[in-house]
Formats: sequence, C-alpha cells, structure tokens
Amino acid sequence: MRWIEISITVEVAVIDEMAAIFNDIESNGYIEETIENNPNLSRVTIYLGAHKDEVEWTQIIATALKDANIFYEDMVSKTVDDEQWFHSWQQYIMPTRLLPDLVICPAWQSYEPSTDPLATEQDVVMTMDTKLSFGTGDHETTRNCAALLGKYLHTIATPITEQVCLDIGTGTGILLLAAHHLGIPNLVGIDLEEAAALQAKENCTTNGIEATIIHGNLSDDFHGKAHLILANLTVDPLKILLPMIREKLHDNGILIISGIVDDRYDEIMPYITNHWTIIEELVEGPWHTFALA
Repeated sequence: MRWIEISITVEVAVIDEMAAIFNDIESNGYIEETIENNPNLSRVTIYLGAHKDEVEWTQIIATALKDANIFYEDMVSKTVDDEQWFHSWQQYIMPTRLLPDLVICPAWQSYEPSTDPLATEQDVVMTMDTKLSFGTGDHETTRNCAALLGKYLHTIATPITEQVCLDIGTGTGILLLAAHHLGIPNLVGIDLEEAAALQAKENCTTNGIEATIIHGNLSDDFHGKAHLILANLTVDPLKILLPMIREKLHDNGILIISGIVDDRYDEIMPYITNHWTIIEELVEGPWHTFALA
C-alpha cells in the first residue's frame, strides 16, 4: 500500500484546528514536530490514501486551509510505501498511561517504570501494535473514553461479570484492552476497515484477551445488545449512528462517544439531545467526550 505524505509548516496556535480539518478530510494520523530555533512554528505531516495523487491532495489541503484562514509557511508532498510510513511516525509514539494503573506500550518501545513518576507496583502494562491503524492511547479522546468507561460501568445494574462492551470503530482495539482491564469479560469490537479489525484482533490476542472482532457495520453485522457502547469516531459517522445505536444498547446501558471537535460541536449537539440524555461531558483541548443514556 502507498501513501501520500504532506508536510506543512504552520504556527503552533493552529495545530488543533488543523487536526480537525485533517479528521474531516481523511483520518490516517499525523505527526507534529517543533521547528528548531523557532518554538512558534511546527511542521505537521499528514498521511493520505493514494487513491488521489500528490497534486490532488495538495490542492485539497491548500483549499481547506485557505477556507479556514490558516496560513502556512510551506507545503511539501511525496509518495511513500507502508514501511516508510510506519517508520516515519513510530518513533514519536511512546508508552502512555491510559488509566491510573494501565500503561499502553507500543510493540517497538519498552516501558521503564523508573522513569515514570506515576508508576506503582499495581501497574499493568499492555502491548499495542499499530501497523495500519492509529490508536495508542495518547489522544485526548481515547483517554477520556477510557476514563468515562471506568466511571460508569459500576452504575449499570447488570453485574460487571455479565456486561457486554461494544466498541464501534475499534481501530487498534485499545478501548477493548481498557474494558478488559476494568473487568468487563464480554468484549466486541467492530470496524468497517478490514485492516483495523485484523489489528484489533492481533492486539487482543497478544495481551491474552478474548474478544469478538467483527469486520463490518453496526446495523448488519452486530446482532446482539451491549451494556456499554463506545464510539470514538468523528462527527460525520456519529450523525449517522446516534439515532440507531439505542437499538443495540440494553435499557440500563451507557453510550460513550468522542471525536467531537470544537468547530463541529454545535453541528452534532441536536443529534445528541434529540436521542439521548447527557450524563457527563469531558472537555480536553478542543475535544469533547460524552457519557449518554
């Protein structure tokens, strides 16, 4: 598989807004690097599918930035293969504390408790590989989904030993790892992308976790009900899913959603309030995470 790599030099202040634009265009992850001797500038590198060529993607990105009134110093593009893509960003992914006693460590890194001021003897370290799917726990939306999961699983009348947790758009399966760590035994992940489903299955197996991983869509391929549903996505798929997720949720269940950025907050709110009751909202940076019932 080939990727289009586009590197853009911009002011640090617009990074969050750019991240939201990238998510809307095509979410394959990005790298942010500080410009040496100029702390006000960053070089942001985004990876895009090769179904469009370098010229097409450069024009799309340039137009989106112009429409958002984001000015950039320069923009450089090139085509890379999977190996180049993987090695270009893996150096930036480090061990991450996803829960107070759960550390997610990339498969190509090592975790050293002696260098972690939060380390305790109770810590569990799980290994996460991300060959073709992003999701290592270092993003605000992932952390806050895990935090709300840990908080609200105890409010459900059904005993934890009988609960089912469904992760929609499971990606690497990182939230399934968190759910397992929290004691939920019945885990299901579903993803439209076959590569993501395979990655999630591999990560669960590596960590000795039993989970059902489905390559498919929610309406056609998941036929049960869950007590806890996670949907860390973006606004567009959430707009489609929010009216229909309830039929997959037990009556006493909790839905946790994230991937909602400031600029699209007002756009998604009617889809939330028309179908759900907000229990709690967490905000970190430009990202919003909700627990709904």
